[in-house]
Amino acid sequence: MNNKSSLLLLLGGLFLVLFLTAASPTEINNNGQHCYALIAPIEEGSNGSSRVIKAECFDNFGDSIYAATNGRVQLNSSTQPETVTDEALNSSNGVSSSSSQVVIGIDWDSTNFAGSSYTWVVSGSGCSSSTQYSVSSMPSGWDNRVSSARGYSNCNYFYHYQNTSYGGTSVVCNTDCSSMGSLDNATSSEKWTYTP
Repeated sequence: MNNKSSLLLLLGGLFLVLFLTAASPTEINNNGQHCYALIAPIEEGSNGSSRVIKAECFDNFGDSIYAATNGRVQLNSSTQPETVTDEALNSSNGVSSSSSQVVIGIDWDSTNFAGSSYTWVVSGSGCSSSTQYSVSSMPSGWDNRVSSARGYSNCNYFYHYQNTSYGGTSVVCNTDCSSMGSLDNATSSEKWTYTP
């Protein structure tokens, strides 16, 4: 075999490898990313913003919830995020509620509580007539991304605002929004309250 034939054979083999690689389907990670933030309360009626104390992200929902609740909640690996209840997320399991972190809300980037998630947790027991929470701007990567949401821990009114600092159009999830309607992929700030 001469050099010219060897070169043509090598180039043909390289072309075949490149073609097969380009034509093969790539595996897509549908699990997304699941983050949480521990936030501090604000004074009732205030337009301030809760201070973010800690935030972390994980490759799966169960690990995120485990970290968000300081290990108090261990979800089965087969548990689907849309099936998680307030009771499952916030039962005390023998832990003092004043020292535990409880979930007050979860945002998802797809409708019907699917896709990547952002979980909001607080120390104590959630919303009350004197305790509310808010974020005047969404975390990095979550501005104009929310497509469904749920409120927990007596945060009966989970407000989503079109603009930062609670401006523009708003949608209130009275603990449950399987879709965000006019604010689909348009949330820029949020509030959690016990009463309207």
